[in-house]
Amino acid sequence: MKNLYYLLLLLLTYAPLSATDYYVSKSGDDANDGSLDSPFLTLSKAASAMFPGDVCYIMTGTYRETLTTVRSGTASEPITFRNYQEDEVWIRATEEVNGWSTHLGNVWRTSVSLSQDSRDAVYYNDELLDLARWPNNEDKDKFTIDAESVLGGSAGQVIGKSMPQVDLTGAYIWYLGAHSGTSWTRRINNRQGDAVNFQAININAWPFHPHNPTVVRNENRGRFFVFGALDLLDHEREWFYQDGTLYLQAPANADPNSATVEYAARERTIHIKHDYITVEGLNGFGGKVHLQGDHTVIRNCIIRHGLESLDELDNTDAQVGNGSIHIQSSNNLIDNNLIEYGSLNGIFMQGWNGVHGNEIRQNEIRYFNTVGIHASPIRAIGLGSKILYNTVYGAGRDGIFLPNQDCELAYNDFSDVMRINNDGGLFYVVGNADNKNTSVHHNWFHDSTGPEYADGRTAGIYLDNNSKGYDVYRNVVWNITWSAVQMNWSAWNNDIFNNSFWNVEKAMGVWLNGHTQMNNRIFNNYSRESNWEGQELSNNIVDTADPFTDLNNQNFLPKAGSALVDAGIEIDVITDGFTGSAPDVGAYELGGEQWIPGATRAGVPTSVFAPKVPELDIKIIPNPTNSLSHFLIKLRNGGHLDWSLVSIDGRLVARDDRTSLSAGEHQFELPTTGLPAGIYVLHGRTSEGFFTDRIVVE
Repeated sequence: MKNLYYLLLLLLTYAPLSATDYYVSKSGDDANDGSLDSPFLTLSKAASAMFPGDVCYIMTGTYRETLTTVRSGTASEPITFRNYQEDEVWIRATEEVNGWSTHLGNVWRTSVSLSQDSRDAVYYNDELLDLARWPNNEDKDKFTIDAESVLGGSAGQVIGKSMPQVDLTGAYIWYLGAHSGTSWTRRINNRQGDAVNFQAININAWPFHPHNPTVVRNENRGRFFVFGALDLLDHEREWFYQDGTLYLQAPANADPNSATVEYAARERTIHIKHDYITVEGLNGFGGKVHLQGDHTVIRNCIIRHGLESLDELDNTDAQVGNGSIHIQSSNNLIDNNLIEYGSLNGIFMQGWNGVHGNEIRQNEIRYFNTVGIHASPIRAIGLGSKILYNTVYGAGRDGIFLPNQDCELAYNDFSDVMRINNDGGLFYVVGNADNKNTSVHHNWFHDSTGPEYADGRTAGIYLDNNSKGYDVYRNVVWNITWSAVQMNWSAWNNDIFNNSFWNVEKAMGVWLNGHTQMNNRIFNNYSRESNWEGQELSNNIVDTADPFTDLNNQNFLPKAGSALVDAGIEIDVITDGFTGSAPDVGAYELGGEQWIPGATRAGVPTSVFAPKVPELDIKIIPNPTNSLSHFLIKLRNGGHLDWSLVSIDGRLVARDDRTSLSAGEHQFELPTTGLPAGIYVLHGRTSEGFFTDRIVVE
C-alpha cells in the first residue's frame, strides 16, 4: 500500500491527468493559469507548464525570448507549440536600440552592449545592414561581393590598390582566390600602404591551396575587401560597434530615430532540447532554430535571417557546422516552411553522433551563403536523409550538399546558385571509399551561371572526388555553364539513367587527375550537347532539335515523333510502365506523368519567362469531422494525382502517389474514422498545380 501511495504521488507530481491547452498573449501575465481567458505572458512560462499531449497556442505579437523546451512529449502525445488560429507570431532573437544622436556627418551613435561577437548583426526596419567596409556595397547585393582585385601578396599579406589610408588594426579581410572555389576571412594585424598583413596561412594545404594571392588563375590573383573599422563607415547602410557604442549610417542617410533598429541579442529563436516536440505556424527572426531532440516537427513557419555570421576566423576546412535551422538529432521533419536569408547554411544537418532519418520536405529555401565558403541552402550530412519536394534558389555556392549513405533527393527544384563561387553545382557531393546508395531522381536543376570573374564552372549534378554509388535518374538539367553531370577522380558504381539535358556546355565531364573510374553506367539520357563520357554507354541521344512538348513552360514530355520516343532500353524500376514499343529516352515518358517538382508554398519556380503553376482549390467534406471524410478535386485536363494526409506532428496517416485521373471532378475518401482528435494536413499535386488544406477531426 505504501508503494502504491508513492506511485500515485509520483504520477500526480510529474504528469497531468489529461492533455491541457495553454495560451500565451502579449497582454497576458505569467501569474495567470494559462487558459484562454487568463493567458501567460511568456513562452518560457508555458514551456515550463507543459507535459505530453499539451498544446500551447500563441497569440499575435512579437516575443523577444528563446522558445526553449523543458520536457519531452511522446510518440502518441507530442508537446505542441503553435500560433493561435491564424495569428501572426514572431519570435525575435533581436532587441531594439534607440536614443540615437549625431556623431559626425551622416553617422549616428548610441550606447548599447553587443555580445554575439562574430554573429553581431544590425537590422534597420528588418533589413540587414553591412559592417563598415571598403569598397562599399554600392549595389546592395551581398552576392556580387563588390571586391577589389589583388595585385600581389604572400601567405600573410594581400596587396591591393588605392586602399583607404586608415588604421585597420583589428579589422578583417575577406579573400576569394582566383580559382573562386571558396573564400576565407582573417583578422588584420596592420596595414602598410596598400597592403594588409595577417597571421600567415598554410598556402600548401586545402583550402588555401589554390586559394591564396600567390596563385594566378584566370589571369588574376583573386579579390578582396576589408571591413570592421570605424574609419570605413562612410556609406549608407553601414554600421560599426566598439566599446559599448554602436555607430550607424542609415539607408538614404535617414535619422534612425524614426526607424526600428535592432541588433542580434540571442543566438536562437527556438531551441528544441527534448523529444517529440511540434512547432507550427511560428516565425523566427534574427536567430536560428536549433534541434537537439529527436522526433521534432517544424512546420508552416518562416525562418528569416536565422544565421548571419562571419566566417570562422581560423577556418581551415572551408565549412561551418551551423545554419538557420541547425539539426543535431534524428527522425525530425522540416515541413512546409519558408527559410530565407543567411550568410552560411540554410539547413545544416550534422553527420556525426548517429544523426539519421531526418526529412526535409515542401520548403522554400532561398538566399544563403553570402560568405562564399562551402555552405548551401541545404547541407544534409546525416545518414538516411530524405530531401523531397523543396524549392531552393539563391546561393553563393552549391544548392545542396548530400554526402552520406542511404539518402534520397527527389522532386526538388534548384536554381540560381553559384553567385559567388566557382567549380561547384546545383547538386554537389564529394566521396570516399564507400558506396553511398543514394538516389537523385525527379529533380530540376537549372538557370545557374556562376560569377563573371571565374571560368563559369557551374555543374548541374556534380559527383566530385571519389563519389560512389549514386543512382541519378529522371532529372532535368538546363541553362547552366558547365557539365550537366560532372564526375571527378575515382568515381565508381554510379548509374546515370533517363535524364534530360538542355543548353549546357556538355552532357558529361570527367576529370581523372591520375585516378581510375569504373562501373559507371550512362543509359537513356538526352542532351542537345555532346561530350558523353563514361565507362558504359547505351542509348544516349545527342540532337540539337527541341524534342519537348513546350520548353518555354517546362513541359519536358517528349513530342510525338521526336527522336526520344521509343529510343531507350528497359531498366528495372526506372522505366517501368513505359508506353509504346520501348522506353523513351530522357526524364519523361510520352503518355506518362508530367511530374512537377518543388514546394507547394512556392508554386513552381521557373525561369523568368514561364508562369508559376497555380494552387488548386479542393473541398473537404465534412470538415470538421468525427467520422469518414472526403475531398473533391476538379481537373481541366486530367493527369496523375499524388496526395498525403499527415498529422500535425508529422506522422503519415495515408498516401496515394500513383493515381491517374481523367478530366473532370473526382472524389477521394480520407481515412479519418477513428483518428485521434486534432488537426491534420492534406498535401497534394497534379500536373495542373498544387493544393494543401487542413482537416479537423473532433
